[in-house]
Amino acid sequence: MSTEPTVCFIESLGFLEEQTHKEGEIISRTLQLSGKSSAYAYIRTEEELRAVAKEFGESDHRYLHLSCHGTVNAKGRATGFHLTTGPIASDDMAEILAPHVENRRVFLSSCLAARSTFAQSLLSQSKCLSVLAPMNSIKFDDAAVFWTAFYHLMFKGGKRSMAVRRIKKNVGICASLVQERFRLYYRCDDDTIEKVTIGPFTRPDAA
Repeated sequence: MSTEPTVCFIESLGFLEEQTHKEGEIISRTLQLSGKSSAYAYIRTEEELRAVAKEFGESDHRYLHLSCHGTVNAKGRATGFHLTTGPIASDDMAEILAPHVENRRVFLSSCLAARSTFAQSLLSQSKCLSVLAPMNSIKFDDAAVFWTAFYHLMFKGGKRSMAVRRIKKNVGICASLVQERFRLYYRCDDDTIEKVTIGPFTRPDAA
């Protein structure tokens, strides 16, 4: 299926955050202001997630951006994601998205998402090309700054593709703006999966 280099945003927050913290909507609108087409869907339930994921798979959008909270267990380990009405485990999220992300890239605005099993699970179950996510907890404003700058650089000059080399370079630039680390999981030409952590390793206030 032929796709276009546009981003589809899927966002889900707590009921009391919906009026003030729609980071995905902000990024989507910013892309539109710069003349770059994008789609935005706000969801609350797993059923809605399944429906939107299917619609994304049938669309010509090439990039999927998920914006929601991450979840952790009692030991502080990343376990998955939280939609408005409840949690969804990393492997369950991968199972939902896997049929719809062939030859596409997935981006996550979810705290600790890079530390969960989601990326490895998704890439092993599908032909998804890559997954990019933050390593640690990240504030709404920092996430909005990072992703807006990242997409701006990736699409700058009318670029119509996202090569891994350019993703790594631009993640490094944008991660330095917010002093956060990100992890990129990507599929190599021989179908093996590689991962790389990108960004500053010491915060200025910890030096």
